[in-house]
Amino acid sequence: MKKVMQKLDVYQRYVVNPAYKFKEDYNNVIITNNNSARYNANLYRKDITHSFAWRIHPDLAVLFGFFDGSKTLDEVATRFFLVEKMDKEVFMNSVSPCINNSEEVMIPTYDGCWASIPKNFLISNTMSIVRDSLLEKIDIPFVRKFFNLSEVRLRVPNSMTFMLNTSCVTDCVYCYADKPQIKHPLPFARVKALIKEAFDLEMPYLEVDGGDFFLYPHWRELLVEMLKYEYMPHISTKCPLTEKMVNDLKTLGIRYIQLSIDSVNSKEMQQMLKVGEHYTGQVLHGLRLLDEAGFEITVKPVITRFNDSETSLNDTIDVLTSFPNVRRVNFTPADFSQFKPTTYYSTCSQLTRLKTIVDQRNREYDAELSFLGYAEFQTEEERRAHFSYRPQCTGNVHGFFVLPDGKVTICEQMYWHPFFILGDLNKQSIMEMWESEQARSKWNFSQKEVRDESPCKTCEEFQACRRGLGNCWRLAISAYGPENYDFPAPNCPKAPPVSEGFYIP
Repeated sequence: MKKVMQKLDVYQRYVVNPAYKFKEDYNNVIITNNNSARYNANLYRKDITHSFAWRIHPDLAVLFGFFDGSKTLDEVATRFFLVEKMDKEVFMNSVSPCINNSEEVMIPTYDGCWASIPKNFLISNTMSIVRDSLLEKIDIPFVRKFFNLSEVRLRVPNSMTFMLNTSCVTDCVYCYADKPQIKHPLPFARVKALIKEAFDLEMPYLEVDGGDFFLYPHWRELLVEMLKYEYMPHISTKCPLTEKMVNDLKTLGIRYIQLSIDSVNSKEMQQMLKVGEHYTGQVLHGLRLLDEAGFEITVKPVITRFNDSETSLNDTIDVLTSFPNVRRVNFTPADFSQFKPTTYYSTCSQLTRLKTIVDQRNREYDAELSFLGYAEFQTEEERRAHFSYRPQCTGNVHGFFVLPDGKVTICEQMYWHPFFILGDLNKQSIMEMWESEQARSKWNFSQKEVRDESPCKTCEEFQACRRGLGNCWRLAISAYGPENYDFPAPNCPKAPPVSEGFYIP
C-alpha cells in the first residue's frame, strides 16, 4: 500500500464511493462494502474485488463524513476547519491519498496510528450523488470515548454464506465437498427470515454456495428475497442452462454469473466430471444463451491431469473468448480433496507452462485471462518470509457459513466437523449464535487446548498468530487430516511436512 500525493481541484465535488459505507460495530467504526445490489455498477465497483471490514479511527470517520457529494473540496475543508479546527493545508494533505486512489492506501491518524483506506474511496461526483446519511446511524461521541482499534473479531458479523444443498449435476474427480444426504434441510421460511435479519444487522455480504445453485428447489424465490433486501448473489454453476432459466434470471434482475467449464473437449469433461457425451455441448449452449442475453460472465476452468495439455488450454481459451460477454476466464489448479483420491493433480512444471501461456494470451483479448497461483514444498525460510503477509482468516471473525441443515460452521470445507460448529440457526438468531459461548470459545481457542501432537502447543507466537491474521483451519485439516484441526496451516514456517503434491492455492 502506498501513500500517493496529488494536485487537487479544490472546486471539484468529491463523494465517498457509494460502493462503501460506514458501520458502527459497538465501540468502533468500520469501513465496509455497501450491499451488493444497491451500488453494483462498474462505475462504483471498479477494482473493488474483495470483501472486507476495516476499523477506522472515529476522527477519520468524521472527516470522511463531510464528503457527502454536495460540497466542493474547498467548502468541505472550510466546514471541517469550523467544526474540528483542522488547518486547510493539513486537511488537504490528509485526504489527498484517498481521492481517486487506484490502490489501497495507509494514512496516519491523530494518535500516531495508521488506517487502511480501500481503493477508489473518494471519487469525483460526476453523477450529482448526495449521501447525506453517511454517519447517521453511528454514535460518534460514544465511539470516540470507547473505541478500540486493536479488536479483531467483529461484535456484529459482516457476512453470511448459505450452503444451500449438497446436490450436483456432476461427480467431479477433484470434488472437495462433503455431500451427505440432508434429511432435514433448513426450511425456506427460515432462510427468508435470516436474510431479513442480516439486512437489519446491516450485513453487506450474503452469499450462496452448494451443491449447485440451480438444484435448490427454491432458487427463484431465493433470488427474489435476496434482491428485495439489496443482496446480489454470486451464482456459480455447472448446470447446463436452458432458455427459460436464463430468461428467469434476467427477469429477476441478475446481471452476473460464473460458469465452471473445465474444458471444451467432451472426452476430457467426461473423464473429469463423470458426465455424458452431450453435457459439454449443453453447457456451451447455456453459455451462448447467457451471452446473447447480455449477462456479464466469468468462467472458472479447473486444471487437472486430464485437461492440462497446451492444446486443451488453447482450445478452451479460443472458444470462451469468442463470446463477447465472457469478461473473465480464471484458470485454477484443482485443490486438495479429503473425499477423493488425489490422483487428478497436474504437475508443477506443467502448471507453470500453462500459466505462461495464459499470461501471454491475456494480452490478446478484452476478456481478462488469469491463472491462479499455487505454492508447493516451500522451505521454512520461504514460508517465514511470506507468512506475515498471509490473508487474514475471517471465519468466526467477520462471518460464518450456514450448512444446509441450519448448523453454522466457521467456513467452507469445515462442514460438520464437530469442533467448528458455532451454533444452529434453526434454534438461534444470528446474534444469539454469534455471541454464544460455542462461537466465542472457538475465537478464544487457547494454547492449553492444543494437543501435544501439534507444533502450536509450544509455539511462543501462538497468541499473536491466532489473535492476529489467524491460522487457516481449512488448510490445516486439508494438509494433516480432520483429526489434526489444531495443527498450523502448511504455510506456517513451523508446520510439519505435508504429503507430496499438496497445493496451497
